[in-house]
Amino acid sequence: MKNLNKKLVSAFMMGAFIVLGLSNCKKKDEVLDLPPAPAPTPVLNTDTLYSVPGTATLQAIGGAAWDGTIEGVWNNAPALNVTGTVPDLGNGTFTGYVGNSTQIKLRSLYDASNIYFLFEFAADRPNVLSAQWYFNPTTHLWAQEATAASLTNLNPDGSYRPPFSQDEIVMMFNISDATFNTLSCYAACHVMSSYGYSVTPSGGYMATNGPSERLDVWRMRTFQTMPMNQVNDCFIDDGSSIGLGESGVLDKNMVHSDWQVNNGPASSVPPSLQSPGVVVSAPTATSKVYAADGGFSNKQTLKLSGGSNPANAFPAANGGKVSVPIWVIEGAAGTNPYSSKQGAIFTSDTGATAVMVIGVDSTTGILHLKDGNTLDPRTSTSGTAYQQVGTGDGPNCIPGSIVSVYTGSRGDVTCNGFWTGSGWRFLFKRALKTSDNVNDVDFSSLGNQPFGVGVMFNGADNEHAIVAGLTLHFGQRGSARIKKTK
Repeated sequence: MKNLNKKLVSAFMMGAFIVLGLSNCKKKDEVLDLPPAPAPTPVLNTDTLYSVPGTATLQAIGGAAWDGTIEGVWNNAPALNVTGTVPDLGNGTFTGYVGNSTQIKLRSLYDASNIYFLFEFAADRPNVLSAQWYFNPTTHLWAQEATAASLTNLNPDGSYRPPFSQDEIVMMFNISDATFNTLSCYAACHVMSSYGYSVTPSGGYMATNGPSERLDVWRMRTFQTMPMNQVNDCFIDDGSSIGLGESGVLDKNMVHSDWQVNNGPASSVPPSLQSPGVVVSAPTATSKVYAADGGFSNKQTLKLSGGSNPANAFPAANGGKVSVPIWVIEGAAGTNPYSSKQGAIFTSDTGATAVMVIGVDSTTGILHLKDGNTLDPRTSTSGTAYQQVGTGDGPNCIPGSIVSVYTGSRGDVTCNGFWTGSGWRFLFKRALKTSDNVNDVDFSSLGNQPFGVGVMFNGADNEHAIVAGLTLHFGQRGSARIKKTK
């Protein structure tokens, strides 16, 4: 923010906008008699997004894919054009991506019940698939694509291979954080401090400064949005709301999905969707609730059959065990069984069209399936369909995650996505006021709302472009706050 008081800024440790791996921190005293490095100065934007009356049409959650058509009603919505840039936050945060930028175009509508956002941004390539499985014909092993940049991650020709992280959009709104109106999303993002840990993690921590402060976060991840038409509705606090994690300590990674406090007792969650090892509870809850829906890792560890693998010493060093997919969808030779599912396996597929992998051959990599069939990635018909091909993957490479519809308060935000060939186009829809009075921002007063956005693109994971300090205004430019439409 151009008129931001610099003394106020320095009172907070600034950082990135929002990422699941970031949380809160405060810089500890220096041991050496040296002046501390200055905190990064946040770059805030004073632009306003004007939301005007109108109703947009979205494909339903779990329904058909969007064809990318922008309805005529959006012609009435003033466009806000901004540039999102990956900042240099120090401490190795965002290394390799600093300075990357993209042009972002935002529009908004609202009606008596809902608010809508049309979000467009440029990107060199679409990244939808998450850690998908491929077969290495040299080692005869199955492996997953890297989701973080590494100089040891190479293409088949030996050149550097970029990560395959899914593209994301994050929108952050204020619920009860006292400093958000002046610091925007930087109020929650702090870097360069260990916050009680023995070492300072790259990127710091993402959190508010106390139990009474909370932010509403919408996290659009293409692997969920493209097949399910949904955004992960989250919140950020200081960790106290969800209690102790599996390790027995307060979870200081403060980007939490809304189900962690509001989706009800475990008895209301179908057993097939429960994750009993992850137990969370609100301080005032009468019963525990379970992390249960959305995405699941399609990964398991099996012991090799058929003897040792002569091409690779890795299995022997791990007791003859290797990682392979849990579920695959069988298809006719030379076809891609995932193409109609946006490259995904659905929870509803498991035990139906998807078959469980129960064994893997050590010398061939052939997967043995529960129905008695096998998946052989080496046949002349499959060719390179299960392998890395250039900088991409063959069409039959197996999804690394299984997705399902978000439930409860976690599923409040509908989102349709479309790849234009040169960038992304996304439609968001959420009720002006949801049933979650704790974790969701309330738009129903039609008052101004400060917000910020973050964009991950071109294989970036946590390294996101940021536009902070924006304001959502209901009404045309220069208008006063207007009455809610009937």
